[in-house]
Amino acid sequence: MPNEAPVTDEISLRDIYLVLKKRARLILGLTFGLALATLLWSLLWPKTYTSQVVVSLSLSNQSSQGLLNNLPSLAGLAQGFVDLQQTKLLANQLGVEDPTRFYKARFDEKRGLLFLTAQGRTAAEAGERAERILQVARTYLERNLLEGAQANLRAAQTQARLDLRAAQDGLKGIQAQLKIAPDRALSNPTIAAGLEARGNDPQTARASNPAYTSLSLDESRLRSQIAQLEARITTLTDFLQQPDAIGQLVSQALLVQVLVPPAEPLRPSFPRPLLFTVVAGVLGLLLGVIWAFVAEAIKPQTVLEPHRSELEVR
Repeated sequence: MPNEAPVTDEISLRDIYLVLKKRARLILGLTFGLALATLLWSLLWPKTYTSQVVVSLSLSNQSSQGLLNNLPSLAGLAQGFVDLQQTKLLANQLGVEDPTRFYKARFDEKRGLLFLTAQGRTAAEAGERAERILQVARTYLERNLLEGAQANLRAAQTQARLDLRAAQDGLKGIQAQLKIAPDRALSNPTIAAGLEARGNDPQTARASNPAYTSLSLDESRLRSQIAQLEARITTLTDFLQQPDAIGQLVSQALLVQVLVPPAEPLRPSFPRPLLFTVVAGVLGLLLGVIWAFVAEAIKPQTVLEPHRSELEVR
């Protein structure tokens, strides 16, 4: 008997070509069908326009009487505004029931950039909403910094009053000592040298009565300190009664630089007919090829047996 050719399960390029040729209609039909359906869906689906605003946040180094010291960090305030997207407070300010449906906010702490995004059914609506969320964000930051500045002023006012009370008590004590201390005495060089060695002022140490002179100088110093504290308290009190002036200083200190201003987009962000159609076509082509090979693999195979007479002849 002649040697029979060995049977192998390897698939050649010719086999692949024959399968693709056999299922060409299926592959092309699925490709163009899915692409056409996606194109029609993209054209009929309502368009959505997106406008993005990029804002750089920073604080100037200038301050008035410690007004801007120990304020909340801009990073914390910006992140707090981002977290307000799902609250009624932001919904009322933006005039929508669900802010997350039309607005998005993201803060990049490393670069100090606040990204604000607004969506609308038209380009004009998207631009208007972008301007609105920018104004709401600016107002939120200024309001919180204003509250922090007012808290600093109240704290400085309270500290000044405490210092004034302490200075007044000290002045009363010194005045009581001056009443019982002799105003004149003979100067003692030994005492004067000892006082100078301990770091006392030479004029006070060599005075006729160093104790009386020292108390008098302390009295003058406390009187000057009391006058300064009273003036500071008056200034802080008047300043606290002028929130507009405080707000103006905060607005000048808060540097909000709009890197990308609100604008009307030229084309919709969703859907994208051309992009979606190409992606759908490629996906349809891949599905068609896979379907062709799967269909060929599960197709029942017919095996032709040789005629018995031929076998007997052999």
